[in-house]
Amino acid sequence: MTAMLTLQRRHRKKCQDRNKGPNYLKCRGQCPLQVCGIWEGQRVRMSLKTHDLQRAARRLTEMEDRASGRPRKRVAEAVQDFHAQHQGDRPETKRKYKRILDFLIDFCAQGEIHYVDRVRVEDMDRYALWRNKANWTWVKEVELLRQFFEFCRNREWTSKNPARSLKRPIMIEANDVVPYTQAEIVQMIAACDQIGKSSYERRRARAMVLLMRYAGLRISDVVTLSRDHIRGSRLEKRAVKNHRMIRVELPPVVLNALEVLPHPKAAPQENRRFFSKDDAVLRSQVKGAWRTLDAVFARASVKGAKPHRFRHTLASELLAKGGTLEQVAAILGDSPATIRRYYAKWTEEYQSRQDALIRKIHDTNLAQAEVQVSN
Repeated sequence: MTAMLTLQRRHRKKCQDRNKGPNYLKCRGQCPLQVCGIWEGQRVRMSLKTHDLQRAARRLTEMEDRASGRPRKRVAEAVQDFHAQHQGDRPETKRKYKRILDFLIDFCAQGEIHYVDRVRVEDMDRYALWRNKANWTWVKEVELLRQFFEFCRNREWTSKNPARSLKRPIMIEANDVVPYTQAEIVQMIAACDQIGKSSYERRRARAMVLLMRYAGLRISDVVTLSRDHIRGSRLEKRAVKNHRMIRVELPPVVLNALEVLPHPKAAPQENRRFFSKDDAVLRSQVKGAWRTLDAVFARASVKGAKPHRFRHTLASELLAKGGTLEQVAAILGDSPATIRRYYAKWTEEYQSRQDALIRKIHDTNLAQAEVQVSN
C-alpha cells in the first residue's frame, strides 16, 4: 500500500511565520513538525514529535518504507549478521571487527540513525570527525567500514556504500619501521641472559629472540611453534596469520636454543609446543611472550624495539644480499606484493648493489659512443 504523506509545520500562536501556512518548513520559531496525507488507506495528521527537520524527514521516510513493504535492516542487526558471516575467522580478527563496528553502532545511536539505508555520506563525514583517527589505524577502519556497507548493499538493505566517501590518508611510506643494526641485535641477545629470576625465563627469551632473528617469525608463530614443526634443521609450519607455509633452515645456534628449552610450566609430558601448553589460548600466549620480550628490550636499551622489527630486519638483509621478492616472501611466509610494500627498505648494502648494477652500462660500447657524440 502506498503512503502519500507531506511534512508540515504546526505553527505556534506566537510564531512569526504562522501566516505563511503549514507548508512553510523554514520556521524561525522552530515549531513542531507533523505529517499530513494518506496513511494505510486513511487520511491522517500525525505529530512526528520533533522540531528538527532532518529527524522528521528520516521518520517520514521510515513511514513510507513501512507502507511500501520494502525490507529494512537496523544497524545493530546488520552488524550482528556481519559477525555471523565471519564466525570462522581468527579470534583476533573477530575482536577487531567487533571493536570497530561497535563504534559505528554508538555513532548511529547518538545520531538516531536506526536503519542501514539511512546512513548517508554526510553521516560518514561526521563519523570521521568523531573518530579523529589517522595513519594505519584509520586506513584499516575505513577498509572494514567499506566491507560492512558492501555486505549490506549486496543484501539490498541499502542502495549505496556511504563508506566509499571516506578518505584514506596518503601514506608516503607503507611502513616506517627501521631494521635493527648488528649492534642492537647483539645487545638484545646478550640481554636475554640478564632478565628474569631463573634460567627458565632466560632460555625462553633467548630462543624467542633467535627464532625471530633468523627465521623472521611473527610472535604468534613463535608461541605456537611445536616440535612437530622442526624437521632436522628445517622449520616447516603454516603461519597463524595468513596460513601460508613457512619453510626455512635454522642455524645451529637456534636449534641449540630450542634443544635446551625447559618444558613449559603446568604442561603435560606429552606436550609438543616449545613455549606453552598445546591447548593454550593464542591471545594469552602472545601477551606472555610480549612481557618476556619487553623485559629483554628494556634491558638492552634499544630504542623503539618491537618483535616485528626482527621480521623487517631479516627481509632487508635478504634483499640486500641479492634475494628476490619471491624468495624473501617464501622464507617469511608472505606474498611478494606484501614484501615489496612493507619490508623492502633502503640500506647501504642495497644501495651498493644498485650502484654496481648501474655501473655495468657506464663502460659499454654504446655508452662510449654516446659520450663521443655529445663531445
